[in-house]
Amino acid sequence: MIEIFVPQNTVVEKTLQLTEEQQLHIHVASGAKLNLVFESAAVASQSYHLSTDIIVEEGASLDLCDLDINGTDITRTHDLHIRQETNSQVFVQNISLATDNNRNTTQVDLCGEGAELSLNGLVIAGREQNIDNHTLVKHIAPHTTSHQLFKYVLNDKAVGTYAGLVKVLPGAHHTVSEQTNRNLCTTREARMFAQPQLEIYNDDVRCNHGSSTGQLDESALFYMQQRGISLHEARLLLMTAFVGEVVEQVRIPALRERLHELVEKRFRNK
Repeated sequence: MIEIFVPQNTVVEKTLQLTEEQQLHIHVASGAKLNLVFESAAVASQSYHLSTDIIVEEGASLDLCDLDINGTDITRTHDLHIRQETNSQVFVQNISLATDNNRNTTQVDLCGEGAELSLNGLVIAGREQNIDNHTLVKHIAPHTTSHQLFKYVLNDKAVGTYAGLVKVLPGAHHTVSEQTNRNLCTTREARMFAQPQLEIYNDDVRCNHGSSTGQLDESALFYMQQRGISLHEARLLLMTAFVGEVVEQVRIPALRERLHELVEKRFRNK
C-alpha cells in the first residue's frame, strides 16, 4: 500500500502525478490542498484492480483526475472511496479514453456540514469496448452539495453503463444534489445503459436527476456540410463540442489543455 499524507494547512503547489498503484491511501488534513492525477497507460494485455481510499478533512480541498489512456486488451477496475468532512471541497474527474474493459466504482460520503462535491466523467469508446461507471454519493450531514455530470460517446459496437445513486440520509437537511447523464451513440450497434437514482429520506432538500441518450443532430450535420465542411469533420466538431463541457470543468489548466488534445486524437483514432 502507498500512503500520502498532506499536513494541516499545507498547499501542495505542484500537481502530483502518479502511475496507478494497487492500493493507495490519501489523507488531506484540515486546511490543506492537493491536486492529484492518476494516469494509467498500460500497453500490454493485462487485467488489474485498483483500490483508493481518501480522507479530506475540515476545510481541505482535493482535485483528482483519474485518466485512463490504456492500450487495447486491457481490463481495469478501480474502487474509489472518499470521505469528506466539514466545509471540504472535492473535485473528481473520471476520464476513460482507451481501455477495452473498464469499471469505475466511486463512493463519496459527505460527512461534514458544508461539504461540496463535483464528480464528473467522460467516456469515449469504440470497437467492442465496455465502460462502466457506478457512483454512490451519500449526503449524511446537513447543508451538503453534490453535482455530477457524466457524458459518453459510443462508436462501433461499444457498450456504456452509468449507474448513479444519490442517497439523502435522515438529518441531511438543505441538501442540494444534481445528477446528469448525457450520451451519444454514433452507430446503431452502440449501446448505452443508464440508471440515475435518488433515495431521499429527508425533507427540505433540492435534488434532481436525469439522463438522455441520442444520436448526432442530422440537421446540424447537414447545415455544416452546406457550408463546405466534410461529413467526417462535421461529426468530429459536434462530438468535440459535446464532450467539451466535461473537459472545461477540469480546474488544472495544463491538464485541461492536454485533455483537449487527447480527446481530438481519440476522435481521429490516433
